Amino acid sequence: MKYDVLITGGGPAGLSAAFTAAKSGAKVAVFEKSKEIGYPVHTSGGSWIDELKALDIPGRFMHPIHEGIFASTNEKAVFRFDTPPSCILDIRGLYQYLAEIAAAEGAEIFVDSTVVGLHYDAKRISGLKVRNKARERLFEAPLVIDASGVASVIARKVGLSNGFAKLGVGAEYDLFAPHWPQDRVAFLFGNQVAPAGYAWIFPHPNQRIRLGVGVINSENKIDPRRYLDKLLNNPVLFKQELSDVSQIEYHTGLIPSEIYLKKTVTDGVLVVGDAGGLISTLLGEGIRFAIDIGRMAGRVAGEAVQKQRFETRFLSKYEALWKKKYKRVFQVGEFVNKRLVSYSDEQWDARIKVLAKLDSALIPIFLKGKFSFKLLLRMSHSVPGLFRKTALTALKSILKNT
Repeated sequence: MKYDVLITGGGPAGLSAAFTAAKSGAKVAVFEKSKEIGYPVHTSGGSWIDELKALDIPGRFMHPIHEGIFASTNEKAVFRFDTPPSCILDIRGLYQYLAEIAAAEGAEIFVDSTVVGLHYDAKRISGLKVRNKARERLFEAPLVIDASGVASVIARKVGLSNGFAKLGVGAEYDLFAPHWPQDRVAFLFGNQVAPAGYAWIFPHPNQRIRLGVGVINSENKIDPRRYLDKLLNNPVLFKQELSDVSQIEYHTGLIPSEIYLKKTVTDGVLVVGDAGGLISTLLGEGIRFAIDIGRMAGRVAGEAVQKQRFETRFLSKYEALWKKKYKRVFQVGEFVNKRLVSYSDEQWDARIKVLAKLDSALIPIFLKGKFSFKLLLRMSHSVPGLFRKTALTALKSILKNT
């Protein structure tokens, strides 16, 4: 079967690439190894309302948040917003919507389909070998987009990736929680809660919450499930709000916890989403980047098909696009993440105590990673001690060079 563009992975990056590539007139196929788009769930779904609206994501998938709490062992910072800046996403609904609009443009989506290999013609990529229902088939195309998540299936095969040495490993329960405020999120920090990581409580409709723990798993093989069960069974904080809960679902997930790949393009291949490490490691946020950067990849892929240009030099337009918009965000995220994961409980208490003094309007900007010299100075002057001198110098260096 012959196509113009083949995409491995039916998550937000792959589906978004399929949407714009198909919209440009390319014949597109997407292969998703799960039996259903958007399930099983591998993400907690926190995001930003304004960023999603800019991507034309319908509001029906967003559960708005008015209050955010950051808590350590002995300290707490509470921020209240009249207009909700953030939301918790309906993951399954959103992903299936992304599939629907891609299909409406002509993209073909194959579920229960696993990419098992690349096909070459005269040393050039010419397609994918795909296993579906125990049957292996060849799909031909001159361009492949790797949206396979941390597995980086195609990126590894073509030498763009050796795999990620550091991964964020998460586990969460989706709970019925009748006493949790439906417009409040909470982030919990400290080695008793989540060493080298954090825990979260994210509400979504019908008195449900996602209670999760995420940790960085590299040299130290920390199992987040152990800390998740401890948190569920003995919530030191929010005892009343987390009483009478009942388990509805259980989710696990992996994300890269290191900077993006050095190269996300090569002859006949583009790499998007988690496969390329294209996320903010500050809090492990990836969905909005996946959608936007995926669409960038799809547009470049469509142009490549129209001009029959599949070499690295032409496809590098894609890498230039995402770096121009997000390189600084990703670098700042990694910088902050590296420091936070090594904090002791006492350091977390000190940081949260200082954070509580910050103007609530600055919190969304900070968490989005949208740093600038102006913002850095504003935060430093409004809350002395927020950044150590060495950290401030390093952040200024990143901002100067991106």
